Amino acid sequence: MSQRISMKLVEELNELATAIMQQNNKPYKDLTKEIQDEIADVKVWLSEYEELFDWNYIDNRITNKRKKHGL
Repeated sequence: MSQRISMKLVEELNELATAIMQQNNKPYKDLTKEIQDEIADVKVWLSEYEELFDWNYIDNRITNKRKKHGL
């Protein structure tokens, strides 16, 4: 498994979590652009990371989760 890909994904996930927490803690600030940027960064590295796994399993899991939560 590529350590570079996994470490970049973790870095971007942490940056997204931080931006979301900052928005939650400071609702008077508009961090929409920062959050959107971090979402895009996470999607880039997550798409690379997904290539290392069984996409059929992941797709089925997503379908089941959406049904369970009515999404």
